[in-house]
Amino acid sequence: MAEEEGKVSRCLKYTLFAFNLLYWGIGGVMMGIGFWAVTQKSDYKEFSSISTDPAIVIIVVGFFIFFISFFGTVGALRENICFLRTYMIVMIIIVILEVIAGLLAFAFWPEVQKSVDNQFKKAIEKYRDDPDLQNAIDAVQEGFKCCGSTGLNDWDTNRYFVCGGPSPEECSVPHTCCIRQEDQKPNIQCGWQVRKQHRLALKNKIYITGCLDAVWEWFRNHLVIVAAVAVAFAFPEVAGIVMTHLFIGQIQEQIEAWKNPPRYKYRPSQDVYGRSGPFY
Repeated sequence: MAEEEGKVSRCLKYTLFAFNLLYWGIGGVMMGIGFWAVTQKSDYKEFSSISTDPAIVIIVVGFFIFFISFFGTVGALRENICFLRTYMIVMIIIVILEVIAGLLAFAFWPEVQKSVDNQFKKAIEKYRDDPDLQNAIDAVQEGFKCCGSTGLNDWDTNRYFVCGGPSPEECSVPHTCCIRQEDQKPNIQCGWQVRKQHRLALKNKIYITGCLDAVWEWFRNHLVIVAAVAVAFAFPEVAGIVMTHLFIGQIQEQIEAWKNPPRYKYRPSQDVYGRSGPFY
């Protein structure tokens, strides 16, 4: 649409195009991974809810990124103001919602904790049934050195780990609840029937702290890292909005220049005596 010498910067155009193309690809890969994870659950008879199924969460987030980046990618390549405005407005709404969500989470932290606790306990109920949930819970417990949502007794809500149940794992906890040295190999039976023992006897064997408290404590001790991650996460969004705004402005200037081309007035030459005409 625009020429090399026009109002539109090719550098800005293709930077914005590459920026959105990258996220378009990320969204597509996320959807592919999510669909692949869903198809691997051949023995899982029903889908989990969106909030407790990592595969569905990945699909939904991937589709959203793919869909929004499509407008930015095509809009930048074709210099389409309608697509670019749609992309910019949606990105502004996303940033505003993220800020509001952060403020609300800070203001209503007890309610947020309660909601996260409920979701974590729902996930615990489906442990062993959903491999994605199992891997996610294991990663959290092992990474933050914790057990359950508020404590190891949360595992009594799982039909495989409930005390008095028919499963061989009754009154047990997953092996990721076990305290293990870095050079020690994992023992998948280390958590078997440990909840039949007194809590004090488990102090050096099982993580007593719940993951909700462990994660919160980690956040409090790593505020600089959390802030850096938040800035790194928000920077591409703000950069995309700014670049899109500048690009739309350049396109509009180019359109105005085409609609109103400069008019040159004829000024006849003059001689040294001030006489003018076609022969002077």
